[in-house]
Amino acid sequence: MKRAADKSTPSKKLRNTQLTAQYRAEQYPNDYYASGQQLFCKFCQHTIDWTRKDTCNDHIKSKVHIRNKVASRTTGASSLQVTLESATKSYDARREFVEDFVAMCAEADIPLEKMKKMRPFLVKHCKQGGALPENVSSLRQIHLPRVFEQHMQKVLQEIRGKKLFVVIDETTDNRDCSVLNIVIGTEGKYYLTDVIFMDSCNYSTVSQAILQSLHNNQVDLNDILAVVTDNAAYCLKAFREVLRGVMPNSVHATCLCHIINLVGETWQHYKYFSEVTALVMWVKSAFFKKPARKRRWVHFLTIKEAVRPKVAPEPVSTRWNSWFESVQYHNEHVHLYKEFFAAEKSSAQAVKNILELMDTDVKQEALQLKLTFISEACGRLVTALRVLEGTHTPVAVSAYNIMEDLGSYLVNGTAKTHGFGTKTDELLSQMRMSNKRDVLDHLHDGFHTAFEKFSKHWDVHPARQIYQLVRVFDPRQAPAMERQIEAYGTLWGFKSPSPELSEEWATYHHCVRNESLSASLNLADYWKGTSQRFPCIGNIAMSYIYFPVSSVDCERSFSKYKTLLTDKRESLTELNTKCLVIMYFNADVCKGL
Repeated sequence: MKRAADKSTPSKKLRNTQLTAQYRAEQYPNDYYASGQQLFCKFCQHTIDWTRKDTCNDHIKSKVHIRNKVASRTTGASSLQVTLESATKSYDARREFVEDFVAMCAEADIPLEKMKKMRPFLVKHCKQGGALPENVSSLRQIHLPRVFEQHMQKVLQEIRGKKLFVVIDETTDNRDCSVLNIVIGTEGKYYLTDVIFMDSCNYSTVSQAILQSLHNNQVDLNDILAVVTDNAAYCLKAFREVLRGVMPNSVHATCLCHIINLVGETWQHYKYFSEVTALVMWVKSAFFKKPARKRRWVHFLTIKEAVRPKVAPEPVSTRWNSWFESVQYHNEHVHLYKEFFAAEKSSAQAVKNILELMDTDVKQEALQLKLTFISEACGRLVTALRVLEGTHTPVAVSAYNIMEDLGSYLVNGTAKTHGFGTKTDELLSQMRMSNKRDVLDHLHDGFHTAFEKFSKHWDVHPARQIYQLVRVFDPRQAPAMERQIEAYGTLWGFKSPSPELSEEWATYHHCVRNESLSASLNLADYWKGTSQRFPCIGNIAMSYIYFPVSSVDCERSFSKYKTLLTDKRESLTELNTKCLVIMYFNADVCKGL
């Protein structure tokens, strides 16, 4: 009897009538086997695209397959036997590929539905590409929860045992659902740990949701040094009535950026500056959904100024500094508006209103003065906001000085007759004395209104003393600070100082008085470098130099949330929305975990 040919041939009679992985395995019984919806080579141990017969034939004829098949026979191993170990490794490799794919999509904000478009490419160019399921729902229902659980384990492992700051804020999404985000920070790193969907938002529901979330994530309430919120009444009451009693080491820190933003809004709504507010609003309306007009404006700027032109930035009520940035742009270009909008010959109400604001030289000069004053005077507010938004740097040691300097600037502005800014002073000097006196009265009143708003919030800020005391952890400021350790009893770690801490404290103050330190000193590096010399103080300092000054990280998490939840993805379940938003927000900070 002749020996059967070694060449694989399709079986003569097929038992399956549909095209499946098992169907292909029965066509090539000597080379392939099926596992679920995947087709594997018995000798190469990786998946094959079973949907195309040519691909199956090409693989059998490939040099790699032939070499592996010969090697298998040389060693005496059976080509039909798949060991448990190799099958397990293959399964683990396929699952790892799928989970890494899901994690990549979540961190890059790529909808999982895009897998249908990417799968052919991955199958063709990636060894484990065929492991991706054809049904997207299995990615959402099976793999996404598993990947999210692994992600949260890494995050909680990173924050466990450290001193923490809890940042909380609430918003309403485009589904009219109240959303509460909880961000936990430690040593300059902030992680979004929970997204809670609420039916109603009040101090009771918010405090219960916060405690439940912290309990589920196994956070030790004694490790929380601060709870950061905005100035909403329900947030203040939630901490005062509930959270303070269960978080013995924490203080309530309302967002300093919110305070400065409220101060800026006093100028935005000040009656004397109503023409400026109107100009910002009407220019935004004139260019809104008008791409042709935007192109004409850019071309007009190119001809007039021969610089790289850009359209006016749009003021957004939820974005700090955006109104001031818009005013600064208009201050630079307002002298061109009359010519450009007159040439438009448009009947649009926005264009008519803009031209009406500048229809006489007197109106145009008054508008220019107000724009110039706000552009120069707001510099302090804009700079303070930008510094305090840097939550990933040791800003806490500068927060008290920034706020005090801002208060001094505002109160001084209520009486000065010059020093408003170079261009503002120049315009004032060109005015008649009677007109100048009237303008100065309005500017003084504007500063007074802003200072009242500032004092209302800063003078009673619950963490003001903390910001004042933590300056001692900046060795450049420490020499001017109180040396007695008892003066810092408000801070965690100093309530009952040990003998070792007291000795370190005296040595630290002696050293900083004799050290010459650079103005660009990196505080984190300083305290890490002196950890062996000052282990007790260094441990406390690393917590307080990153003490939170704003809720900007929660605001950023909402921006990520609204970017992810587009109109096309409103059908996402609350659980999947939570998983995707948390992984998307934490993508950058979780690198290397």
